[in-house]
Amino acid sequence: MWNNKGKNLSDMHRWLVFGVFSMIYFFVYFHRVSTSVIANDLLMTFQAHATALGLMSSMYFYVYAFEQPLVGHLSDLLGPQRVVGIWSLIAAAGCVIFGLSPTIQWAAFGRGIIGLGVGGVYVPAMKAFSQWFKKREFATITGLLLAFGNLGAIVATTPLAWIVSIWGWRASFFVIGGVTLLLALIALLMLRDFKPPEEPSEEIPISGEKIYMPASGILFNVLKLPRFWIMAAIFFCGFGTYFTFQGLWATPFLMSVFEINRLQASALNMLIPIGFIVGASLNGVFADKVFKNKVNVLFSLLTAETIVWVFITFFSHALGKGGMALLLIIMGAIGGGLGTTIWSLVRETTDSSILGITTGLLNPSPILGSAILQGLTGAMLDSAGGVTDILEPLAYRGPFLLCLSTLGICLIVCGSLKRYLLVKR
Repeated sequence: MWNNKGKNLSDMHRWLVFGVFSMIYFFVYFHRVSTSVIANDLLMTFQAHATALGLMSSMYFYVYAFEQPLVGHLSDLLGPQRVVGIWSLIAAAGCVIFGLSPTIQWAAFGRGIIGLGVGGVYVPAMKAFSQWFKKREFATITGLLLAFGNLGAIVATTPLAWIVSIWGWRASFFVIGGVTLLLALIALLMLRDFKPPEEPSEEIPISGEKIYMPASGILFNVLKLPRFWIMAAIFFCGFGTYFTFQGLWATPFLMSVFEINRLQASALNMLIPIGFIVGASLNGVFADKVFKNKVNVLFSLLTAETIVWVFITFFSHALGKGGMALLLIIMGAIGGGLGTTIWSLVRETTDSSILGITTGLLNPSPILGSAILQGLTGAMLDSAGGVTDILEPLAYRGPFLLCLSTLGICLIVCGSLKRYLLVKR
């Protein structure tokens, strides 16, 4: 019998699950953008070039992306708690390998192991939250999770630059590995997987109609939907460009444009995740309580992001530091809004029992976008002379124009197909 005491304990535990998963997710975003701050340190340590740095940084994204379907399946099979705990142990090991790396190749390997480990957090978190929280709460909870992640992105800017200036980048990653190990043990020993019995079963809409489907048909039916590929394309372009800028080139670019030092540039870069936190949190609440047409919201945000890239590509110096600061906050807020809007659309069209594998199929898109664009932009910067020394701002024009073009094409193509995102009710 499900009594009030049991219900109260369940309510308490769901917030424990949210809290622990959010603290672990903090490091997902930390690692995603930390390379930007230590880019010059890595180039000097390993005597490498921009192409090698871009490929090293992209290893996180490639490994993260390709494991997502497996992580989704294991989240459905083993439960979110086990997956998050075990994969966090792997991430801790990756931090140690990265900190000990004697060459850029070993650094790439360590970063790949970090990507493997943190790749087992977001999908099982979505699975767990679909069990512990009601559908009308989901966009809000997703926004809060993304906000916690971007706290990690904030720490990976000026705070990390300050820590690295004191301890060095190697010791810093040893400490990060130790904290990750502690959180992994907490997840394994203190959390449990549980679905409140009063939560009603849900249905899976396919091609706009809600029907029940056996597990063997899930993969095919998800991949055949135009809706899936449109959201995947928006993720690929919208977040591929976002993390290429924030996670790798923002700090050296800002140092070049405004002739400032690393701490000052990383402080500007920190405004992006601050904006993301605001955008994700507010958009999550509005998506649950206010917005009636999330599809229109999604394309409005994608249009706004494209406009932001026009200013970054062509008018950065003219903006001045004050104008750039405002632009970076807006860029982050748009990213937060995109994330919560897309995932709330996914939640509305997916049964919670298979949300893990569905999310796992979609989640590689933004990660692959980041990996590919980081490698390409690194090669383009190498052709302009590398980034071991501070480049002229004009050297970034080509790589950023690539990002702008990617977004523009995505907006035009997906905008013409947005009717497929509408869910018949």
